Amino acid sequence: MGAEELVIRGARVSDARDMHELHVRAVDAFCRGHYSDDQVKVLLIGRTADGYLPAIEHDEMFVAESDGRMVGFGHATQGEVQALFVDPDWAGRGVGSALLGHALQPAARGHDGPIQLKSTLNAVGFYEAHGFVQVEPTELNKHGVALPFVLMEQTQPVALDAYESMAEAYAAAIEKNPRSIYYERPALMGLLPDVSGRRVLDAGCGPGVMVEWFLGQGAEVVGVDGSANMLKLAQQCVGDAAVLHVADLEQPMPFLADSSFDVVLSSGTLGYIRDWLALFREFSRVLRPGGCVVFSVGHPCSEYTLNETDDYFSTELRDYTWRGLGAPIVVPCYRRPLSDMIDPIVCAGFSIERMVEAVPIKEFAEVNPEEYARLMRRPRVLCVRVRKPANGA
Repeated sequence: MGAEELVIRGARVSDARDMHELHVRAVDAFCRGHYSDDQVKVLLIGRTADGYLPAIEHDEMFVAESDGRMVGFGHATQGEVQALFVDPDWAGRGVGSALLGHALQPAARGHDGPIQLKSTLNAVGFYEAHGFVQVEPTELNKHGVALPFVLMEQTQPVALDAYESMAEAYAAAIEKNPRSIYYERPALMGLLPDVSGRRVLDAGCGPGVMVEWFLGQGAEVVGVDGSANMLKLAQQCVGDAAVLHVADLEQPMPFLADSSFDVVLSSGTLGYIRDWLALFREFSRVLRPGGCVVFSVGHPCSEYTLNETDDYFSTELRDYTWRGLGAPIVVPCYRRPLSDMIDPIVCAGFSIERMVEAVPIKEFAEVNPEEYARLMRRPRVLCVRVRKPANGA
């Protein structure tokens, strides 16, 4: 059973006993071999079901269920993932990844800086696979016994601070932005196949504009974005109709099952990704054979001209100043040559089917004739469709 079939909800007082029993079984199953028998005993000593009640009453704890059965739970506060526990019978089935994805939303809300956690020794590899890095070893001294842990932090997406701060203004503006409505979106959507009955991953879904559109077309949708504030707006937009995950696209996404999607869409997000090869390999992993990726990105010609760089052939992190969303905001983004776009896609095993240099549709001319004329002469957006081989190679 995949993580998308789980239900994650806020913990209730009535869950406390089941949480305690699951906690004990998880520590006993997963910590042995990394801690001595005495240390395992100390990890659990003094714990009771009532110990969870304060965090439950503060809405800090949440539960993963499958068919009404508790299969895991977690605890997150602002800036920190406090704990995740998975039923040992459900190990390796995506429960931990789903819990972590949920935990990152309250941990990131209203918090500046990296998300931290103190990992038990057995869980370090799991957190590293989800974008956390080791900061330093630490320990808890309990009943005279030293219990080693590892302090870890999650590295954040390159433009996360900018998007977190402007999420609401961005969401309001994109609904009426002529460049989006009459320029980029028509070109991008013209490359999409029929998605009715298909499973779609919106990679960099932002406030959920395309998630909502896909749902209206009859697709089953999973949205991923690095910004918790953006996903909060997407959740308000689509409710529980789509599964949404906070995740850095620079990192693996083990909470998404192999060969589980027909289409991946990424609208304007790849400019924030340094390592395209790793990302397209991840796209290939989650796509079914014959599935496609459709994406838009800044046109390499215009990005080179606008940045006034003297080295077209380098991939560079540049700062862009966005205006029109209140106070000017600096948004870092990668500029890269065309070859650095094509090579990773091909090396990841995809074939390139279509490449469209976007031009505005005629309605743009009625809204902003000057901008329409410029975009008809100078490309700003490149839209591409690539496909995984039907044989899955």
